[in-house]
Amino acid sequence: MTEPVSRALVEAFYEAYKSRDPQRIGEFLDDDVEWHIAGPVEVMRVSGLWRGKAAVIDRFARLIPELIEFKRLETECLLVDGDRSALFGRIASRHLASGRTISHRIAHFARYRDGKVTSLVAMNDSLDAAEQFIGHRVKLVPVDAPADDDLIAI
Repeated sequence: MTEPVSRALVEAFYEAYKSRDPQRIGEFLDDDVEWHIAGPVEVMRVSGLWRGKAAVIDRFARLIPELIEFKRLETECLLVDGDRSALFGRIASRHLASGRTISHRIAHFARYRDGKVTSLVAMNDSLDAAEQFIGHRVKLVPVDAPADDDLIAI
């Protein structure tokens, strides 16, 4: 049976997450953590899958600062149950290449063991975020429409 995580530990983890300090975040990570940020990697390079504490720390130390300047995470709801937590909120950053503010909904689903995060899955409102990253709305068309590089089939 898994041991429950305390709300205090989850809140401390999110304070470290908001700090964007890779070492502070690393204190909460299991050595074998899986960190999955859902989204179109081709548009949002902050999305993807990282395995292992070193890879996640590198994401925060190297990749993130190359792409965005984190502004804030507004938590609307934080649930802690057993060895898991779920967060729903809004994240805001500045896209460094364009200077645009990127702000969209996000949900986090985390799992803990022995006081460490063993997995985190983040679900972005990826269409909203992708449109903000590229700087314009994406035209959605039926699958049987003619191909166009600026269209996404639905």
